[in-house]
Amino acid sequence: MDEEKELFDEENIDIFDDINTDIFAETEPEPPEDDVSPEEKAEQERRSAILAEAYRINSQYSKMDFFTRAGHFAVKVGAAVLIGVIAGIKFIFSEIIDLGKSILKALLWLLMELISPMKSRFDLNKKLQKNVRKARKEDEREYKKALLNFWGSYLFGEDGVFYTAFNYILPILSIAFLVGIVKYGSGLEYGLSVEYNGKEIGMITAEADFEEAEREVQQRIAYSDDAEKIDLSAKYSLRIINENDTVYSAAQLANEMLTASDQALKEAYGIYIDGKFIGAVQNKDKVQDALNDRILNFRVDGVVKDLGYKNTVEYSHGIYLASSVMAEQDAIDLLTSSKDKKAVYIAQRGDTAVTIAQKYNMDTNKLEELNPGISEKCRKGTLVNVIEKESYLPIQYVRELDSVSFLDYESVEVETSALNKGDRDVIVKGRRGEKVSHIEVTFVDGKEYSRKTVSSKVTKEPVVEKIGIGVYAARPASPDTILTGSGEFGWPVNGGYISDHFGGARNHKGLDIAADGGTDIYAAADGEVVSAGWNTGGYGYFVQLGHTDEYQTVYGHMSKVLVEEGQYVSRGQLIGKVGTTGDSTGNHCHFEVRHHGICLDPELFVNTVNSFNDDRDKDKDDKKKN
Repeated sequence: MDEEKELFDEENIDIFDDINTDIFAETEPEPPEDDVSPEEKAEQERRSAILAEAYRINSQYSKMDFFTRAGHFAVKVGAAVLIGVIAGIKFIFSEIIDLGKSILKALLWLLMELISPMKSRFDLNKKLQKNVRKARKEDEREYKKALLNFWGSYLFGEDGVFYTAFNYILPILSIAFLVGIVKYGSGLEYGLSVEYNGKEIGMITAEADFEEAEREVQQRIAYSDDAEKIDLSAKYSLRIINENDTVYSAAQLANEMLTASDQALKEAYGIYIDGKFIGAVQNKDKVQDALNDRILNFRVDGVVKDLGYKNTVEYSHGIYLASSVMAEQDAIDLLTSSKDKKAVYIAQRGDTAVTIAQKYNMDTNKLEELNPGISEKCRKGTLVNVIEKESYLPIQYVRELDSVSFLDYESVEVETSALNKGDRDVIVKGRRGEKVSHIEVTFVDGKEYSRKTVSSKVTKEPVVEKIGIGVYAARPASPDTILTGSGEFGWPVNGGYISDHFGGARNHKGLDIAADGGTDIYAAADGEVVSAGWNTGGYGYFVQLGHTDEYQTVYGHMSKVLVEEGQYVSRGQLIGKVGTTGDSTGNHCHFEVRHHGICLDPELFVNTVNSFNDDRDKDKDDKKKN
């Protein structure tokens, strides 16, 4: 850095000015060295050294790396952001100061408005005091008059004591009074005063309580057979509840309304079934004991839970019509009674007239009477007329069961080269799955009422059925070539015919399929290329595939091999071209089937029966018809 300062001091600045001035000027020829004095030569050398140093420093800055430049840029951006933040804070503080000034001005104005009447009052008092002192010097009468004028203005004049008190104290007193009224009113409790038959019978907190009480009274009097009806019309008005008032619930109000009527009444326990009044008794314990005994003596097989009545039985103590109060035994007989009810039963597998009669506790003769000939023709799905018992209070219970259900399987169609085109067969057999469900079955009077599934678990997943649609298209050239083998292997050539069978006098090891040179040869089944290429044993260009269960197929005399050793191929995949290489007298494919190295007759494994019943032949038939 010191070198750079020395380089750019005032002494050397004129050198750069001369360079900048003359850099684009016309170049003059330098004088010969003989004409240059030693001083001028030294000056030129000094200038050259300065310029070289300047170029060196400039070169250092130009070689500044990327990260250094990025750092400079980041510093500039950070500085700009900081300046922006400072400017924003400065703006916010200036606005806050301006707002504070505005608030201060408003407060000063308000203070002046409050003080101005007092200042006027002080000025007026000062003036009146001056008049009093002046009048005192002049005359006693004028003095009294001036003094009276002073006190009148001070106490009763504009901005005087009473005027100021009225303007300031009265609003405060009014607010205090209003707050007291609101506080007092909020602490009061309001209710509806009910007036029935011309007299007030009590207080309720809501109109809904009266409506509920009215419904309760309607239930109680509905039991009565009297022709004269009770007038339930009542009046109610809103008023404050005081200490002497009695606030009633809906049930209590119903008692009071009945008491206020002219009917004969009794204090008893009302019996309600699912909220419906059916009568009243004076001793509810005797009734409840009878209902409990019925539950205890109810016979049910197996383990059950939640054994009890289907309906809710409740008792309510109160005032009831005397005509609605019954003897305890009459109430027990009513609650434990049952009646016959006609119904229809759908016969299940294994049902007989005897089993159906037992299920409904019927006599078989009665069942035969309702269903003539049922003993001889009771089959699944038959509609059977039966009589079942319907209890006044049905008994229900819950039984837990584990149910096994089956899950249907899906069927899908898949194209497969394992089948000849046009063939269709099941390649994966579908199987139903199984699901175990834990269910709760609710029974009412011994008959199933409802079912609820608590949990389910699939124990066996269904197996999807796969139906194969054949796409293997290779077949003989003529439908006259019929092979009826197992179909485990496909016809390997796209066309052709059998020119030489297996065995014979020359012990032929395979099947010769003659076809034009270059015809496609396909893999007869899925497998791995065991060997591919030239064979010195007479097969020429050949391919050998390994299949499952130790089977192998061989394709010889190819003109071209299209697969490599170790490659996996699928049935119907192109593996080569027909040729006449090796020991061959014409274009053909020598096809062998081997098992554990022993050559077998390929015709035992190839099936061409349905090879000419696919869409290709249908299209040809349609064209011929047209």
